Amino acid sequence: MTLRIFSIITLAAVFAASSPIVRAEAEVKAVPMPDLSHLPPDRAENVRKARTDFDEVRKAQVGDELATTYAFIGAVYAQNELYSAASVALDDAIVLAPTDGRWVYSRGIVARIENQPAVAKALFERALTLDLEYVPIRLAAADARVQAGDLEGARSLLSDYAAKHDNEASVFAMLGDIALRQKRYADAIEQTNKALKADPQANQLFAQLAKAYAGAGNDKAAAEANAKAGPRTPALADPLAQALRGGPAAASAPTSPLENAVNQAAVLLSARKYDGARMQMDQALALKPNDSSLLAFYSRIEAAAGNLPAAKVRAASAIAADPKNPLAHLSNATALEIGGDDAGAKREYLEAIGLDGKLVDARSQLALLLMRTGHNTDAIAQFRAIIQAEPGNGEAWTRLVVAQVAEGQCAGVLKDVNAGLGKMPNARFLLQLFIRLTSTCGGSGADEKRMALDYAAKLYRTGDQPQLGETYALALAANGKWDDAVKTQEAAMFVVLRNGMKPLLPAYREWLAQFRSHKLPDKPWPSTSAIYLPKRPGADLQPTQTGTPPGKK
Repeated sequence: MTLRIFSIITLAAVFAASSPIVRAEAEVKAVPMPDLSHLPPDRAENVRKARTDFDEVRKAQVGDELATTYAFIGAVYAQNELYSAASVALDDAIVLAPTDGRWVYSRGIVARIENQPAVAKALFERALTLDLEYVPIRLAAADARVQAGDLEGARSLLSDYAAKHDNEASVFAMLGDIALRQKRYADAIEQTNKALKADPQANQLFAQLAKAYAGAGNDKAAAEANAKAGPRTPALADPLAQALRGGPAAASAPTSPLENAVNQAAVLLSARKYDGARMQMDQALALKPNDSSLLAFYSRIEAAAGNLPAAKVRAASAIAADPKNPLAHLSNATALEIGGDDAGAKREYLEAIGLDGKLVDARSQLALLLMRTGHNTDAIAQFRAIIQAEPGNGEAWTRLVVAQVAEGQCAGVLKDVNAGLGKMPNARFLLQLFIRLTSTCGGSGADEKRMALDYAAKLYRTGDQPQLGETYALALAANGKWDDAVKTQEAAMFVVLRNGMKPLLPAYREWLAQFRSHKLPDKPWPSTSAIYLPKRPGADLQPTQTGTPPGKK
């Protein structure tokens, strides 16, 4: 299986996993119903069906899961060049999951398509603060700097990555292009050759190499490089951008029938249309029979649908097809955990991690299982590994704080958060964690609490989001401003109620009562918050379609 397909399936599997952190939803804009009259009838009908699914599914979702649903309808609109509606949907996804760099990056892609370079640049830069490891984000931010004339800034951004990774041809190719623009021909030759070493099939790079040799005065080498030039660009797995391509853009980078089937299955899975997702995976397997990664993804679909026997059979087939495929073991672990076999699930998660230590989804699911079963110390180790691989992973940072606070390590994790802020000073999720920890840790001094209050006030002014209001109220209470804390917490509760999230109110009421009694909470979240005890992953008990009941196929 190609890296590109592998990445799409991995991303789809992440989309399929339910978010363990439930948050009150911020105010979102209504996604407009775009004019479809200019589309061919079949495409218009597909868009209408996608919108119907979106309007139905989103009613039962919260948090990151709801953000993903908004992102998917945004992708559908972008694929059909309905960019105004796509922008609104992606903006809503960002509001609902402000620490998820995927949606910020996706919104930047749409801005770039609409020829809004300043907007795109700001979005790519913001996405980079949230996700330092997804290479296309870094490349997009660097390209935006190049277009704005900041060649040295772009060079610095890519050089930092290239110093630690020697296998990403696109990074070296752009470094070579930047060196050419700066007339540093020797460096351009070196960087372009590194790109060719990383991806020998990318023969388009020979044209760039020829220009570098010509600039250096080596006409013979330039002619030899030019003779090898071809159309193939460096390979770059970017399923997020791929999901947004449509119209003329899609013609320049067509998907294969296999990729299309997997993409469609992922969309249908997100919409809880399991029979449709199965049909797409059947088509994919017809194109590539007995493929381990396809079988693994099929297992995830069956597990989500509640058909655990089928999920386990698919996972076993995936492992048999390729025992060293980490996705196969991950899918098996998911099915086992949903079915109540924690010991078996743990073994399979560890097997997947052993095969691919960078498989964040496996580490994340294992860590949540460990937290749920009372093994916080082991969970902490997994969250640390995730953060090392993905420094901008807000969920891993949040869970690390939860687990360490549960183990009485409040001061230690506050040091970790401070170190993270030293590297990512504008990361909103780290600022919120700093505020919550500083306000509740017994060892925090008055100066630190005043700093936390200053940060909280600035964040509170950036948007009408209940979690920001709750964070600000906590910081006010930590600084003895009890009346203001009560008013701010009440305002946050009003937004929760206005947005139809009444089940989340008890946790807000807990802190409100404490603020009214001039009592400062001793934990970063209310004790009744679901964040302290992850739930066992479960199947979808209320699919949005009729058909085979879960477990009966």
